[in-house]
Amino acid sequence: MGHSQPRFRHAAIIGKPQAQGNRELLDEVARCLIGAGLDVSFERATAQATGLLASYDALEIAALGRVCDLAVVVGGDGTMLGIARELARHDIPLVGINQGRLGFITDVPV
Repeated sequence: MGHSQPRFRHAAIIGKPQAQGNRELLDEVARCLIGAGLDVSFERATAQATGLLASYDALEIAALGRVCDLAVVVGGDGTMLGIARELARHDIPLVGINQGRLGFITDVPV
């Protein structure tokens, strides 16, 4: 059998456009992923809005699609739909952490 590679190696973290109040949550998500052995890059606007730019690698969405193999979206369904539209051509799975009211497609509660 041998030693299998982990399925995911590099995660993108993307918050909703008004992400300022999510700094602690986003930092916690990043530390959890890093603890699981993944590299983490933030979407640049999310990192700037939350002041996490100094702590983590940050990239534009198109670059995230090229280098990451998983995207964690923290926000509501609107955020998830917008990011899904941008990342669809890169064929990477999205995990939504619900910060919105309904959460039909952001299925993981905080």
